[in-house]
Amino acid sequence: MRRITTVLLLMTLTLSTGSVMAQADRSGCTIYRGYITGNMEMWKKGMQELQEQLRNDPKASTLYTLAEARYGYIGYLLGRNEKDVARPQIETFESEIEQLGRFPEYRAETEAFRVALLGFRMGLNPARAVTLGPKALKQLETAMDVGKNSAVVWIEKANSEAHMPAFAGGSKEKAAASFREALRLFEADGSVSPCNWRYLNTMVLLGQLLEKTGDNSGARDAYRMALKRAPDFQWVRDELLPEIEKKLK
Repeated sequence: MRRITTVLLLMTLTLSTGSVMAQADRSGCTIYRGYITGNMEMWKKGMQELQEQLRNDPKASTLYTLAEARYGYIGYLLGRNEKDVARPQIETFESEIEQLGRFPEYRAETEAFRVALLGFRMGLNPARAVTLGPKALKQLETAMDVGKNSAVVWIEKANSEAHMPAFAGGSKEKAAASFREALRLFEADGSVSPCNWRYLNTMVLLGQLLEKTGDNSGARDAYRMALKRAPDFQWVRDELLPEIEKKLK
């Protein structure tokens, strides 16, 4: 009887853990669907689900998925110049980064998020770039030291190179190479998650960057790559790819 009870307990724990992981995966896929359909309400729903899961069962993987989703949401808000909405999200993001820093397995991701955090603060107040810019460069060095094989670190390297002035090491050509390295690292183990929105977003960022440099053919290739991965990716299918194809006619 004791053996049966032990087996049942182990089964219950396994099923419970599997259920939590499945919930986190579902919420991550909700965020992904929000991304490819351009539905920010769906994105926010996924974030709310992750927050609830984190309260009920604080796991590092859930925290990371939530912080990553908030990172994307903040970028969206700043892109729309909704700074008042972005500001409290940035404060929450900072808190999530500090929590994530307690987990050694997420060291590279934590350092990459810290680079992004400084970028977000400069986005809120560009005048602070004078003081925050050098800090961001130093933080990027830290991130590269611990995460040279991490796709998300290379994304932040590319973002920095794309936006910093040339005298500080900025270069769109360097940024394009860094985005390509991020894609290579995503694909290195041959198991990119079906709901990995950042993998798709890196293709888009590469395409937009190449477009700015006048490499319209390269931009088209990047957008086609994204659409091959996600045929229902509305932003690429309905806007980015048709616009670049017009330029190539």
